[in-house]
This record gives sequence, structure tokens and C-alpha cells, in this order.
Amino acid sequence: MRRVWLVAVLVSLGCAACATTQVMSPMSACEQGRTSGCGPWGDELLQQGDIAGADRAFGLGCDAGDTQACLALGRLRMEGGDLDGAEPPLTKAYQADGEPGALALAELREARGGTQDLEAAARLRREAPALDKPDFEFVFAYRVDAANGVGNDISLNIQPLALFERRLTFGGNIAFARSGASELNGFIGYQHFLSSWLLSYARLMVGGALDAIPGQGPNVGGELGAKLCLGPLGHLNIAVGSSRSSPAYMSMGLGLNGLLVLLAALH
Repeated sequence: MRRVWLVAVLVSLGCAACATTQVMSPMSACEQGRTSGCGPWGDELLQQGDIAGADRAFGLGCDAGDTQACLALGRLRMEGGDLDGAEPPLTKAYQADGEPGALALAELREARGGTQDLEAAARLRREAPALDKPDFEFVFAYRVDAANGVGNDISLNIQPLALFERRLTFGGNIAFARSGASELNGFIGYQHFLSSWLLSYARLMVGGALDAIPGQGPNVGGELGAKLCLGPLGHLNIAVGSSRSSPAYMSMGLGLNGLLVLLAALH
């Protein structure tokens, strides 16, 4: 009898919980400050033809920091011809979300069509694939040299956005082979963004062999490579090159955001 009573109590409590528990709608979630609900609510209102309601829903999400809602709000206003109203949310998306926001803001500038707007649009399109890349990286590479055998290469690659949207780079590297040969170089390079995740690069190097005999002269060379970008984390790369100290080599490396490397070193 006691077990029957206990089961009855548990069942009644479960039924009460089921009766009082409600699935929160996107509208309720958004109005209560949950940004995840604003985008779906805005999409629902658009499907119903409620443009003003969708504008409000996306606006609530954008104000709360949802960059996707900012993009949706900006595009909605652009479609309605409100270019001035579209600029604030698209600017917010550009500052927070990188490439999608930059491209959307470029479309807005192009729609205005003024000389300064077209120049700004071209700059935004150049910036877009480079925005989420680190300003500097440490690159750790495994290297095979036809003359000196297997070795390693450590590079510091500096690529600030101010240098032609990360197209121009500079830095230095030290390479050392297991045979004992080593070199230290500085370099300047150019990067071509094929997309936001893939780029090719070329660099010129000058330095010296650390074990060079007196009067040997500088170590001059060049390198060609490609990078598979990992956003703000860094990249994977493969390269071929040649220098006076290393007549022909191939390398595969991992580039890591310099700030992450420094923080790891501090700890």
C-alpha cells in the first residue's frame, strides 16, 4: 500500500510539471532578452509578410549583440531602400563578425554609388578575407633540404591589417638541419588571398649562414608557398624555396597566433 501511495504521488507531481512546463516561443525568448530567439522570430514574421515586426525582432537581437540579426536587419532595410537605416547594424556586424559584415557593408556603399562610397567598398572587399587573421604568427615547420638533409624552421611572420590588408608581410626565420647547418634570415613577402581560407605567398630572404666561413657573403634566397587558414588560430602551410645556404628545400608547417604562443609561454 505504501508503494502504491508513493507511485501515485510521483505520477501526480510529474503530471503537474508537464502541465506547467511550456515550450518558450521565439517571440517570448527574444522579448525576454534571449538573442537566440530573435532571428527565428524575425524570420517567422518575414514569412508572414510583417516587415515592421521583423525589423523590430532583428533590431532587438542586434541590440543584444547577435551579429546574424544585425546582418538580417541591415539587408532587410536595404531591400526596403532605407540605406541610412541599414548602415548602423551592418557596421556593427562588420566590427564584430569580420568577412560577412564587411561584404554586406560593401554592398551598401556600392548601392550609394558615390566616389568615396565606392572607394570604401573596394577597401572593405580587400579587407574581408583578411579580417580574422592574426597580426603576427610563430610558424614551426619541418623541412627537407637537398643539400643539408632534414631539419626544422622557426619563423616570426608579422602581417598587420594596416600593411595593405595583410598582403605585405615581414619577419625572420632560423633554420637548422640535423647535419649541423643553420641559417638566420630576415624576409619581406606578399600574400594573395584566393579566399578567406586559402592564400598563396612569395617572400624574399636575406641573412647569413651561422656556420659560414669568413667572406662567404650574405645568404640570399626566396620562398613560394600556400596557406590553409584557420581563422584567428593561425594556419597550415606548405612551401618550397632556395637560398645560398639551402639550394633546394621543401617545408610543411603550422602557424599559430603569436598571442596564443606568448600566453602559453607565460604559463
